[in-house]
Amino acid sequence: MPKKPNNPKLTHLEKEFAAEHEAKLRLAAEYANFQKRVETEKDALRKHASRDLLEKLFPIFDNFYRASMHAPEVSLEDLPNLTEGDYQKIFTYFSGLRLIEHQLEQVLGDAGLKRIPTAEALFDHNLHEAISHEPSVEVPADHIIAEIEAGWTIDGQVVKPAKVRVSKG
Repeated sequence: MPKKPNNPKLTHLEKEFAAEHEAKLRLAAEYANFQKRVETEKDALRKHASRDLLEKLFPIFDNFYRASMHAPEVSLEDLPNLTEGDYQKIFTYFSGLRLIEHQLEQVLGDAGLKRIPTAEALFDHNLHEAISHEPSVEVPADHIIAEIEAGWTIDGQVVKPAKVRVSKG
């Protein structure tokens, strides 16, 4: 085994190099631990945000359940025999469903979900999916005739394009 030179300057540099190397290894380990901690905190935040949203949805589910318990039981055969009171119950029931729909849209809107507008809108391939192109005298070309399914964005990003019928003019 070769003998190391007994140079004090070289020994000092070797010690300094070893100390720097050790410091860099510690820093790399701390960074890896930091990355793991950030991922864990992000997961916990996601779960907490999901839980908060779900807790806000509970009253809406409760309203749907209450509404379904009071749904008028009417068949097509009953239509000729319905009274004014029956029609009022049906109207009240559907008005209640509309209120629940608005409540749901409000909660989801507060969470960043927004419905893509389609009424009288110009077709935009970034927001809409054309299900059909139809001739129309009333609606100008490349404008939406009707919405088939609602489209949604979250914080400005399209998560589901609106399915629409588009006018050929």
